[in-house]
Amino acid sequence: MANPARTIELPEDLQAFAEERVRAGEYASVADVVRDALEQKKLAALRHALDEGIAELDAGLGVETTPDQLMAEVSAEVGLEP
Repeated sequence: MANPARTIELPEDLQAFAEERVRAGEYASVADVVRDALEQKKLAALRHALDEGIAELDAGLGVETTPDQLMAEVSAEVGLEP
């Protein structure tokens, strides 16, 4: 299912930045600039969460579990049926 298009207004400085990226040929549209920026932000958040998890494991804060137990815990945490 395709995501419906949304219209957003960018502050003038961000609009100018995005338009410059398009003029420079780096992107096909301002929407592509925004989409890429949001994707990069999401990836940065995932990397940060991964780094935190690795640091916890390195500090001995990990717990042993099975894949089934882990999935049940995650499902319960997000409100899904296991």
